Formats: sequence, structure tokens, C-alpha cells
Amino acid sequence: MELRHLRYFSAVADTLHFGRAARRVHVSQPTLSQQIRQLEEELGTPLFERARAGVRLTQAGEMFRTYASRALEDVNAGVSAVGALRGLTTGALRVGYPPSMRGIVVPALAAVLRKHRGLALSAEEVVVRRLERRLADGKLDVGLGYAPARLADLDAEPVFDSRLTLVVARGHALAGAESVGVKQLVEEPFALLSRGLRVRARVDAYFAAMRLAPRVALESNAVGTVLAIVRAGLAVTVLPEPRLGDAERLVVKRLSPAPRSELAALLWRKGAVRTPAAELFAAEVRARAKEDAG
Repeated sequence: MELRHLRYFSAVADTLHFGRAARRVHVSQPTLSQQIRQLEEELGTPLFERARAGVRLTQAGEMFRTYASRALEDVNAGVSAVGALRGLTTGALRVGYPPSMRGIVVPALAAVLRKHRGLALSAEEVVVRRLERRLADGKLDVGLGYAPARLADLDAEPVFDSRLTLVVARGHALAGAESVGVKQLVEEPFALLSRGLRVRARVDAYFAAMRLAPRVALESNAVGTVLAIVRAGLAVTVLPEPRLGDAERLVVKRLSPAPRSELAALLWRKGAVRTPAAELFAAEVRARAKEDAG
């Protein structure tokens, strides 16, 4: 049994389709099928049920998948460790984060890349629920979400308080106020993140508690779009303490009464090897959180 057998098997197990699996591992479908048959012969049992309706894992295949995934994870961890010995000149870093945390994640990633130009970075901006699933499945090395994590197989390391704040254009009438009361927002149009995002649920809960029905002029799942509308003076928004040092004509104001804060946290898969690149990213996030707190 060779490493390629495990990789080919895992590709078919993930896609349940020999054609898609062959494209994923960059071999022809006949070659992939032959390698899977060799693996099944060595194990002495079929791993897949093949039918016109599709491909399914057999009971033996389900059992073998657990061990094959574990073996591939160990190999990948070994590759990462060797990369660390070479000064992080090569390797990869896979990070996931919700849209509202882009302001702290992007500068941290930029700092990592400046120090180690050879790293291949992958950044996924996704909802927290999907972020946690991908992290638990080993598809991400580290995530930035909230504590406590919803999934039991994740560890959460709190790094800063996530507080909702009001964001307005620099020339807005509320830009000079020390803090903004809810009654001052009754007539304001809002640009908000889309429903289904965790931040939007927090914003809606705050407005409901304050008995305010905001006039929503725009909804978007992209923070950049929301801020562009605010910057143009067409609406105001509520976001968790966005870092806006590079965004001109925007002002962040405290809300009164203050919304309840949540703990933003670095998320890790329990028991998984923390790659040097992921640890470096985490250190950058901690440093920026400490800087903001100061």
C-alpha cells in the first residue's frame, strides 16, 4: 500500500464520483479506478459499491476512511513540520473568518506574508457555522470566530471583546457626538449585513431590545459593500468595532445603551497539530487585539 492509494481513496470517498475524484488528484479515470481496485485487492474487500445511480462507501470503506484520513493528516503535519525547519519558506496556511472580522484578519495575514513570502495563503470569508464545520473537518488550519465554539471538537481561545458600534460617514451629523443614543437613529437609513450572518442576528437582537425597527436601505453579505454605502453618506451601519484605519471618511461611535459584547476567539481543532504558519497568524491576531485594547 502506498501513499497515493490513500489519496486516491480519499478523493473518491469525498466526491463519491470517480470522474471528479480523478480530476481532483490529476490522473485519468482508468488509472484511478485501477489504483482503487489494487487497494481493494490488498485489503481483501470492496471499499465502494458501484452502480448506475452512483458510488457509495461500503461498511469496510466507511471504516477505512477514518484511518486513511488520519494517516493523510499525519503526513501533512509532517510536511508542515519540515517546512518549519526550513524557516517557513514554503508551506501553506488556511484561515477562515466571518465577514465582520476582515478588519483584523487581513492585516494579520499581510504581516505573515511579509515575513514569509514563500507561504501559500488561503483565506475563506464564511459564516461562523460553516467556518466551524470546515475547521472540524480539517479543511482549515485556524479560524477566527466566537467563544464558546458550537462544535465540541473545537477549542476556542478568546482574544478580544467584540462590541457592536455605529459607523457613519465623516460628514454625518452624528460624527461629532461622543456617543449615539438609539432614539437618534429612528430616522436613519441603515446598511446592514445580510440575515443569516451571526453579526446581523446580534444587531437585530439589540434593536429588538431597544424597540427600534430600523429602516434598512441595503443588505449585503460583504462588509466592503456595506461600508461603501456608509462612506457615500447614504446610510449608517452597526458592526463589531471595525478596524477602519485604512477606510477614509468613516467614523466609529459608541452606542448608548451599549450592546452586549461577545468574545471573539481563535478556533482550533482539538488534538490537531498546530502548524507554525497557523501559530504565526495567531500571534499576529493576538498582537493586534492587544493593540486595540490598549
